[in-house]
Amino acid sequence: MFAPQMRLISLAGLMTAAFANTALAQSQPVAWSPSYIGACADCDLSGRNLAGWTLNGANYSGARFDYAFMRGVRATAVNMQNANVTGADLRGADLTSGRLADAVFNNARMQDVLASGADFRRARMQGANLEKARLIGVNFEGATLLFARLETADLSGANCTDTVMDRANLRGTIFNGANLTDASFAGADVSNASFRDARLPGADLTGITGASTADFAGACGSLTTRLPANMSLPMCDVSLIKTED
Repeated sequence: MFAPQMRLISLAGLMTAAFANTALAQSQPVAWSPSYIGACADCDLSGRNLAGWTLNGANYSGARFDYAFMRGVRATAVNMQNANVTGADLRGADLTSGRLADAVFNNARMQDVLASGADFRRARMQGANLEKARLIGVNFEGATLLFARLETADLSGANCTDTVMDRANLRGTIFNGANLTDASFAGADVSNASFRDARLPGADLTGITGASTADFAGACGSLTTRLPANMSLPMCDVSLIKTED
């Protein structure tokens, strides 16, 4: 009886150790960062956990990412034209030079996104949160950012022709050197925002708040620029105004 009992005790010990090791492994974060650099146009990834994925140069045009968890996604030069990214969590994602025209980002969480040089033409971004986003040289032509949050985001040199930013939170946002021709800022909060050397021909700034703390040094407008009653801008040199393709 002694030997079988010892074997039973040994087996129990092994099972306990195995369980402990499993529990320990499950308590640790698992790094999982698959790479999908191929083509997955029109894929349905709604609500999926894609955190840490690498999509650099991939073709996800027309794909569905609505309400997906995409924090830290690396997607430089990705093609997500016409994609549905409604409500997705893209905090800290890298979309540098991405092709995102006609995509839908309504209510997406995009804080700290890196998207310099990205193409967001005609993108719908109503209610999106782009706080602290790096958006240098982006193309927002015809995009809708109604009620969006862009506090301290950097849009230096951006093309915001015909962009709608009505009621947006633009506190501390940087628009230095941006083309804001025919852009609409009606009712937006521009407190401490910087519009240095920005071009605002035809822009609508009616009802903006915080204009007294914003920096418009070097900015210019046109006869069709709509400004608050107590604000004025010099006329732009038309030869210097150009709209990117």
